[in-house]
Amino acid sequence: MPATIATATTGLDRAPKGLLLDFGGVIILTQKRPEGRAEFAAKLQARLQNAGIEIDAEVLEGCLAAGATALKHWKHASSRRRLPRELTVEEILGEFYFGDLPEPARLMLTTDGAELLDEMSTALTDHNIRPGARELIDYAQAHGIALGVVSNAHSGRAHRRILTELGIHDAFGVQIYSDEAGIRKPHPQMLGRAAAALGVDLADCWYVGDTMDRDLVAGRRSEVGAVVLTRSQHTHEPPFPINDEPEAVVEDPAELLTLLQEVTEKTDDGAPGQPQSNGTTSAGTGQGVRVHLPSGLRNKVILLDHGGVVSHSTKPAQPFAAAGQQLETVLTKAGCPVTAGRGLEIILAAHEQYKQHKTEVDENEAYREITARQYWGEFTAAAEITEQQRQALLAEADQLQLALYHAKSEKTEREGIRQLLEHCSETGRRVVVVSNTICGTGVRSIIRGYGLGEHIAGWVCSDEYGLKKPHPQIFEYALAMAGAAPEEAVMIGDKPFNDAFGAAQLGIGRRIITRGGSGTDEEIRHGQNQGWITDVVETPGQIPDLLI
Repeated sequence: MPATIATATTGLDRAPKGLLLDFGGVIILTQKRPEGRAEFAAKLQARLQNAGIEIDAEVLEGCLAAGATALKHWKHASSRRRLPRELTVEEILGEFYFGDLPEPARLMLTTDGAELLDEMSTALTDHNIRPGARELIDYAQAHGIALGVVSNAHSGRAHRRILTELGIHDAFGVQIYSDEAGIRKPHPQMLGRAAAALGVDLADCWYVGDTMDRDLVAGRRSEVGAVVLTRSQHTHEPPFPINDEPEAVVEDPAELLTLLQEVTEKTDDGAPGQPQSNGTTSAGTGQGVRVHLPSGLRNKVILLDHGGVVSHSTKPAQPFAAAGQQLETVLTKAGCPVTAGRGLEIILAAHEQYKQHKTEVDENEAYREITARQYWGEFTAAAEITEQQRQALLAEADQLQLALYHAKSEKTEREGIRQLLEHCSETGRRVVVVSNTICGTGVRSIIRGYGLGEHIAGWVCSDEYGLKKPHPQIFEYALAMAGAAPEEAVMIGDKPFNDAFGAAQLGIGRRIITRGGSGTDEEIRHGQNQGWITDVVETPGQIPDLLI
C-alpha cells in the first residue's frame, strides 16, 4: 500500500533535523507467544517456591491474563488525559498483575519488579525488527539526522536490551521510556524531552509512531514538525475517535525511508520549506495458595544487609572515573559533547550535592532515598551543565546510576557469607536482602555475580522502596514479604544505627552486627549499651551457630 500524504504542504516539505521513533510498531513489530503466558507462570511459580511460597501455576497464569486485560483498558483511558503519568513498578505488578495474591507472594514478586518486567517483556511476546528499520537508521546517521526513541514502556530496560541484541542501540542519541520518565504519551513532554536531549527544536523533528490516540495526539500536543504513522495492528483501531490525521501513513520503515530520501533530496536541492511551530502478617491464602515458613525454628527469616555483610568494599584508585567516561559517551551521542575529564567533574559536583542532601534528610529523620532522576536531573545542576545536557542525562538516568554505583567502590565477597547463605537454604530459612542503596539493580548484580542469588528469596532496596533504614517501614515491608512476625526474624547488618536500631524499633528479635564493615568499634559498643545489638560477630560465617 503506498504512503498516504495528508496534504501537499505539510511538515514533510523539508528534511528533519531529528527523527524520533516509537519502539513497538515502528522499529519493532511484536507478536504474542501463544505458549508464553503458561511458561512464564511456571517460572513465577519456581521463583516463589525458592522463597518457600507455594502458588499453583494456574493461579499465576490467571493473574497474568487478568493483569494484561486491566492494563489494556488503563492504557486506553490514559490516552484521554492531557498529562498522563506512567504507572510505577509496584502498581503494575503489585496491583494490576498480582494484587489478589497473598501479601508475601505479592511483595516477593513486586520488589524484584524491574527484572521481572524485563523478563516478562520477551517471555510473553516476540520482537521482530521491521523491514527497512536498519536502512532507515543508517540513512539518518549518514545524513546527520539525530535519532531518538520515544516509547510508552513498562520496561525500558527490556527495550534497551532488545535494541542492543539487534546491534542498533548506539545509533540513538537518546531513548525516552515512560517507565523511566514517569509520564507517558500523549503527554507532550515525552517528545519535548527527547528533542531537548538531542539539542533539536521539536519543529524540526518528525515523530514516527503507530497509534492515533497516543502517538498522533502526542505529536500535536508537543507541536512536533510532522507526525508519520507506520501501520501496525493498532493504527486503524483507536479505542475512541481521533479528529485529526497524521502528515503521512506508511506501510513500514522501508516506505518511510523512501519518503525521507525524497524530502532530503528536495531539501538538498534548495526546495523551500519552513518549520511549523503495609502490615507484618500474611494475608489470607485463598484457593491454590500455600505459604510456608520452616517449623521448629525460632529464627525463621533472615533480613540481610549487603554492604559490609555480603560484600567488602574498597575505593578504586580513581572513584567514579568509569562513570565519568560513560557520562561523556551519553552526552556525545546526544550531540552535546564535553571535553575529556569533564564527565568526572560533573559527577564529583553532583555527588557533593547528594551528600549535602543526604545529611539534611537524615538530620530531619525523614530517611527518604534519592531517585536516579533526582541525582542526574537536580544534583548535576551544581556543575552548570546546559539544559540539553541535563535532558540527555535524565534520559539515561537509570543506566548512569548503575554505572555510578559500580564506579564508586570495588566489591568482593565477604569471607563466611557463602557459608551463612548455604546454611539458610539447607535449614529452610528465608533470606530477604534489605539494603540502603542508590541502585538496587547494582546490588542484585553484585550478589548474583558471586553465585549467591539462588539463596535470596526477596529484595528490598531503598532506591526502589523510597525509604531507607532505619525507617521502620522498610523493615515492615521486608517482614510482610517474608510472611513473618518480627520475633521470627533476624537482622544482620554492619551499621549499629541503621541496621540494629532500625530493627529494634519494630521488635525484630535478633540484631546481629558483623565487624569489618562500616560500623566502628565505638559505634558497636554504643549500640550494645543501648540494647540495639544482640550479637556481634567477626565474620558472617560465625552466624549459623547463633541461629536457633
